[in-house]
Amino acid sequence: MKRLLTLIIILLFSFYSFSQDEEIKNDDNFGLNKKHFVHSFLNFGFMTPPKDGDGADINYGKSNSFSYGIKYRYKISETVYFGLSLYYNHQSWNIKQDEGKLIPVSTLYDSEKIILNNLGNDVFIRIKVKKKEYGFGNYIDIAPYGEWAFRTFREAKTESANNTVLGEDYNVLKNVNPNYIETLQYGIKLKFCMGRFGIVGKYRLSDLFSEDFKQQVSSTEFPRLNIGVELGLYQ
Repeated sequence: MKRLLTLIIILLFSFYSFSQDEEIKNDDNFGLNKKHFVHSFLNFGFMTPPKDGDGADINYGKSNSFSYGIKYRYKISETVYFGLSLYYNHQSWNIKQDEGKLIPVSTLYDSEKIILNNLGNDVFIRIKVKKKEYGFGNYIDIAPYGEWAFRTFREAKTESANNTVLGEDYNVLKNVNPNYIETLQYGIKLKFCMGRFGIVGKYRLSDLFSEDFKQQVSSTEFPRLNIGVELGLYQ
């Protein structure tokens, strides 16, 4: 069901973006350097230090995010633009298994991760710092964002010699939509771009874990900073 929903979201984004490309060809107000422009985009990032306390260490290279969505941009002037994005976001938190571990439980496993599938939206102001005759040029985006985690789960694996006869090397514990994950997230994004390529910093202002969980287990949060790259998909 999760894979089907994800595929539907991506297909809808792709269809909408393609439809806009067809409209652009027939409308003088739509286009890369015109009043209105719509395109799709891809984003890939990594969770980044600093950490937010003890007991919630992650494996940084294995903790990452992926986003795919559509972006609308409105031209206010030659240097200032306004826009918004709608996107699907997948987050994977790979939890380090060490003696100081507290979150989400202190039990140690061979591997453990928390996955979030989000629908997100941001509203951005764009400042163009270098113009080009055709294309976006070089610019900076500042964007508050909000995300809704429509499906989350925790997966923990332990090695099991008893299952090797059946071809299964691990016992898997899976919790779907655990109640200690906050479903609504928000924060701020800062993006530096050269044309269709950009570097994006994303800082989560909201807490990932619920207040009850903080009181009962630990007030420590996963790292709030994510740094990645973004690619604009347009002709």
